Amino acid sequence: SLEEWSEVGAVSVEESGLSASSRRKKFDAGPAVRLPVPGRCSPLENALRGFAHRTSENILLPEIGLCFGSLPEAYEYFNLYSWEVGFGIRYGKSKSYKCKSGPKKDVVYQTMQEIVCGCEGTPKKKNTSSVRCGCRTFIRLLRSEDHGWYIKECRLVHNHKLSWSNGEKMCWPSHKHIDRYTRELVRNLRENNVPLTKVYSILGSYFGSTEDIPFNKRSLENLCKQISKEEANDDVRKTIDLFTKMRDEDPSFVYTADLDSDGRIRTLIWVNGKSKLDYRYFGDAITFDTTYKTNLYGMPFGLFVGVNNHFQSIIFSGVLMRQETIESFEWIFREFTSLMGGKAPITILTDQCRAMEVAIERVFTQTTHRWCKWHVLKMAKERLGSVYTKYKFEAAWEEILEKYDLKEHHFLTPIYESRHRWAKPYFSGVFCAKMTSTQRSESANHMLKGYVPPGAPMHLFVKQYNKLLADRILKEDSENQRTRMGGVVLKTGWPIEKHAATIYTSVMLEMFSEHIFDSAAYNVIEVVPNKKYLTVHSDASRREKWSKVHYEVTISDDGGQYTCECGLAEHMGMICCHSIRVMLRLGVDKVPQAHILKRWTKDASDVLPDHLAHLQKDRGSTRSQSYRHASLHVAALELASIGDKNIDCYHDVLKYILDGTK
Repeated sequence: SLEEWSEVGAVSVEESGLSASSRRKKFDAGPAVRLPVPGRCSPLENALRGFAHRTSENILLPEIGLCFGSLPEAYEYFNLYSWEVGFGIRYGKSKSYKCKSGPKKDVVYQTMQEIVCGCEGTPKKKNTSSVRCGCRTFIRLLRSEDHGWYIKECRLVHNHKLSWSNGEKMCWPSHKHIDRYTRELVRNLRENNVPLTKVYSILGSYFGSTEDIPFNKRSLENLCKQISKEEANDDVRKTIDLFTKMRDEDPSFVYTADLDSDGRIRTLIWVNGKSKLDYRYFGDAITFDTTYKTNLYGMPFGLFVGVNNHFQSIIFSGVLMRQETIESFEWIFREFTSLMGGKAPITILTDQCRAMEVAIERVFTQTTHRWCKWHVLKMAKERLGSVYTKYKFEAAWEEILEKYDLKEHHFLTPIYESRHRWAKPYFSGVFCAKMTSTQRSESANHMLKGYVPPGAPMHLFVKQYNKLLADRILKEDSENQRTRMGGVVLKTGWPIEKHAATIYTSVMLEMFSEHIFDSAAYNVIEVVPNKKYLTVHSDASRREKWSKVHYEVTISDDGGQYTCECGLAEHMGMICCHSIRVMLRLGVDKVPQAHILKRWTKDASDVLPDHLAHLQKDRGSTRSQSYRHASLHVAALELASIGDKNIDCYHDVLKYILDGTK
C-alpha cells in the first residue's frame, strides 16, 4: 500500500545518470526521502501552476527526467495521471541490493522501481483475466544523487480501451485508495454510530457530490471492516489504557473488574467523580436495567440511573457483565455501593429478573425493591389484548376477572400475587422520586445506542459512553442556567406559588404550579378545624365507580405537616394538590418547611461532608458555637450594609443594635 511505501526505513544508495550509457554509482545510505530545499516545488505543484499555459487537455504529464522527493510521491503523481486518462496502475519490477558496509549489515536498499499499467502482465488469478492484457505503459524510476527519484524511462501508449466514466475508473484497484484524512473522517463517523449509507452521503458533501467521491461504496465497506478489525485488536489493553487516562484527568474515577479462573473479565464496573457527587445528592432512588447488549462480545450492559433536581435522568455507573446470575448481580450491587461510599439507595426499580431480585434481597437489605410498572403493563397488554385497560387497580382488577372469566389465567394470577412489587397503590408510601419504572434506564440505553456502533469493542464502548455523560452534563448546565435566570412564568400568582419560586428549580416549580392548578378541581369539607379536612372532586358523580374521588388531609405539628392519604408527598417528595387545596383554604402563603425536600431545590448540591455539616446553611446546628458565630456574623454584616445607605439608616440601625444589646 501507499502507506507501506512511505514507511520504508533505509533507502537506496545506487544512482543512475540520465543517459543510457552512464554507469550506476553506489552512494552511502541516505534518508527515505530527499531533504527539502527552500523554493523547490513538487511536480504536482508545478503541473497545477503551469496548466493555464499548457495546450494539452491533461493537467499532469509524466516525462523522462521528472524528479520526485519520494517513491510514494511518484506513485501518487502517476496515479493521478492515470485517473485523468482512464486506466489504473500498480507497482511493477523493483531492484535492490544489500549494504555491505557500516554498522547495519544486510540492510536492503531499493534502487529501481517500475510503476506499470494495471493491464500489464499475466494474471495470477483466473477471475482477473479480463483485466490483464499485456499493456506496456509504464514509468521506470531510479534514485538520484540527492536521494530522490527520477523518471528514467516512460511509455504512455496503451493497447486497450480507456475508462471514461468515474464509475469505471473507480473499479481500478489503484483508484480505490482512500487518503488518510478521509480515513480519519470515516473512523470518527463510524465511532459515533453513523450508518454506512450516511457516511457515504456525508463524504459526498465533502467532495461536491457522491459521483465525485474518488472511491466506490465497496471500498468504503472494506475500509469500515478494516477499521472494526483494528479497533478490536488488543481490546483489553486499550480499555485499561483508556481507564488510566480517565483517572489521570479525574482523580476520583475508579473502576473494578471481576475475573474468572482464566483471568478473563467477567464483570466490569466504573464510576467517575461527577457521578459520585450526583449519587450523594440524588442517590436515594435509582433504577437498574441490563437490556442493552450492542457490543462486540454480546455482553449485557447495565446502567444505574437516577433523577436530579431538574427531573433529568443522571447516570451513576455503567456495568458490563458476561452472565446475568445471582452471583454476578451480588458482586455488582456490592461494588456499586462500595464505589459510592457505602451508601445504599432507599428505593431501587428493576425489571422482573428473578436473579436480580434475590441479589437485591441479599445486598440491599434495607432498600425497598419495586418492579418496573411499565414492563408489567406491557406484558399485560401483550397477553390480554383488547381486555387490557388502565383502570384503578383493586376494583378494576376484580371486575376484569369477573367480567372476562380470567380468575384462573396463567399470567394474571402470579402477577396479582406480586402486585406489591409494581402496582401504583403500593408505591404511594414509598419514596421513588416520582419514578415507577426503569424507563429512565431504558431511555439512557436508547440514547447510548445513538453513540455506540453495533459490535463495538470494549474500549470504544467506554469512550462513547463518556461522550453520552458529557452531553448529559451540558443539558444539566443548561437547566441550571435556566433556573438562575428564573424563566418560569407563574400560573396562578398565589403567594404559596411565589414562595415556591424561591425554593424549587424551574422544572420542579412547573410541577408545583400544576399541583396548584389541579387543586381547583376539589372542594374542601372541614371535618376537624385546623386538624382534618376532606377534599372531594367537583365532578365526582361522573367518575368511574372504582375511581377515588375524595381524599382525607390531616394537619399536625401546629400546621407544619400535611398528610394526605394519596401518599404523593411520601412517594415524590412534593406536596400534593389535595393538601395544597386545604392550604389555600386556610390562607397558608408558604410551603411548610417539612415538605421542602432538598433534592428538588436550587440548593440540592449544597451538601457538605459530615465533619462540616454544621456549617451548611440549611443544616447548621445551633448547639455549635462556630455555627452560631458564623450565622450572627452574616446577620451583622447585613445590618451594617443597611446602615451604610445614608445618615438616617445609620442612626436607625445603630439604635436597633444598641437596643438589642440591652
